[in-house]
Amino acid sequence: MSAEKASPVLVLGIDFGTTYSGIAWCRVGENNEIKFTTNWKKRRFAQGDKQKVPSAIFYHHLNDEDPEWGATTPQDDTVLRWFKLLLVDEKDLPDHIRHSVQLKTARALMLKANKTPVQILGDYLRQLWRHCRENIIRAEGRRMMRVSTVHLVVTLPAIWPYYVRSRMTEALGHAGLLNITKAGHTALDFISEPEAAALTCLKENADRFNVRDLITYKIEKLDPLIISESVKGDGGLCGAMFLDERFLKLLKETIPFEAQKSLDKQTFHRIMESDWEGGLKASFCKSSGDLPLQLSYDNPVDADFFPSKFNIDVSKIREKVFDPVVQQVKQLVQKQVDAVKHKYKKKPKFVILVGGFGRSLYLHQRLQDAVGNRIDVLQQDGEKPWTAVLRGAVLHGLARTNHTSSIKVTVASRVSRHSYGTLVNILPFDAKEHDTKDQVWDEGQREFLAVEQTRWFVEIGSSVSSYDPVCASFWQDLTSPDDDLQIDIVTSDASAPPTRKDDSVKPMCIIKASELPRWDTIPVWTNEAGQVFHRITYELRMISDGSSLDFQVFYKNKSIASGSVAFDSASQNDTDDEDDVQMGSPQPLNNNNNNNNHGNNIIDMTNTDSDSDYVEAEE
Repeated sequence: MSAEKASPVLVLGIDFGTTYSGIAWCRVGENNEIKFTTNWKKRRFAQGDKQKVPSAIFYHHLNDEDPEWGATTPQDDTVLRWFKLLLVDEKDLPDHIRHSVQLKTARALMLKANKTPVQILGDYLRQLWRHCRENIIRAEGRRMMRVSTVHLVVTLPAIWPYYVRSRMTEALGHAGLLNITKAGHTALDFISEPEAAALTCLKENADRFNVRDLITYKIEKLDPLIISESVKGDGGLCGAMFLDERFLKLLKETIPFEAQKSLDKQTFHRIMESDWEGGLKASFCKSSGDLPLQLSYDNPVDADFFPSKFNIDVSKIREKVFDPVVQQVKQLVQKQVDAVKHKYKKKPKFVILVGGFGRSLYLHQRLQDAVGNRIDVLQQDGEKPWTAVLRGAVLHGLARTNHTSSIKVTVASRVSRHSYGTLVNILPFDAKEHDTKDQVWDEGQREFLAVEQTRWFVEIGSSVSSYDPVCASFWQDLTSPDDDLQIDIVTSDASAPPTRKDDSVKPMCIIKASELPRWDTIPVWTNEAGQVFHRITYELRMISDGSSLDFQVFYKNKSIASGSVAFDSASQNDTDDEDDVQMGSPQPLNNNNNNNNHGNNIIDMTNTDSDSDYVEAEE
């Protein structure tokens, strides 16, 4: 009898944006057709059947389990928007965002609803998923939905702090997205928004290129398509949401105040939806004219003082709405172009526009003028730039399922946005190299050592292979067979990662390897005081696939432990308890090596040598 047929695989992609969000899906098979969730429930001014829905939610009352969301929310200022930015600690946001009216309003509405950012996002994602699930069942049937294994890919901005991933994961759990079907736990991946966009653009234009959003890639091989991130990605909050903010401000500045007081309550929302979002925002270009607006009032008014038609001067739209945002994008693109020129001694060949603002004709014109004729600025028609990130999320999931060979777009290496390493003790202490604050006497070694020094596996801005591990050797003295091998993984965003633990060094996780070699096979040494120690010398190997760090611990060229940690430590504003990555069978933490209280007693082997008697135990 033939083996039981494998469960169907469903790949979901979520692009959660500041102003619009989307969810797409694909049933893995021969065609691998990506399908967008549409048919959004909407109110009167919503434009058409789009591939995305507004990132908006409205709570009728406290503990509201069924809030309005997306295009069904009321057309007033009580709707929670911009809540994506609430996932980021306030101190990590740029000043102009931190003090913006929209973000302050979002925080106030969050407090009024008695919700946390994670809960709000979870509520929104739950509604998004319910609607998507209805679409899938209508297209594929309930049984397929019930028995499928699910691979979920969620996009995040490349420049955001790593702790946002843990908050997003918690929100996904709150929304029920981590246990979707009876076939098992949802496989979850994260991918940066620009990398997702790059996968889409490269898949659709395999004979070209380079990309914007802002990460730059180099084509290593065309068949199969292999790319490498060229220079450290950069970015800023300068997208379409700031056009919305500036246009609304101009609208209120231009329409006479007395007229505004008499306007129908829906007028501003109608203008923003129909005239702006559904019209001028994407189509605005150098040759655009004044914007005619239709005004409607609550009651009959004197037409001499309250006009029914109103024009906004095109020069004001250009100068006050588009130019400030375009200028920020130009600076970011130029920074990437300069970095490529510095590294490769030549300019990139292409810049590809994606995202909501990537549909702007005016942005295309201004960027092409800025970079010159030797670099082509590419822009697809219609909704393709807007959905590039969403399609890339699904493509990434398809590639990770290994069910297809037609989707292969491999990222061979990435440029690290953070430094990753561990805390070590350096033996012996060297007054020329080490801070006296770190000088501690070690009873076991019978000499001074430098504690809590950093050993970086990957430094910020360096290229990290997706295939070849980063390796580092250490040794640790054990006094009991019950001791665990404990390794503190830390991260830093400092431009020059420090050599010792300072305020920029943050805990990421603790790796504990409990399944050690037989106690009598670990080499033994005795110090001058006659104390006996078992010294385990090991190699830590780390490799990154862009969404996680995978570790292996090797002892005498044999793997004794392995594990994985996502880039998702607890927030720096949360507790100080690091995430534990248990490698091997779970055991209580015993950190009593040498009975000292100065770190994890991991000794960096790079430049150290011990004069103590060192005896190889018999195997």
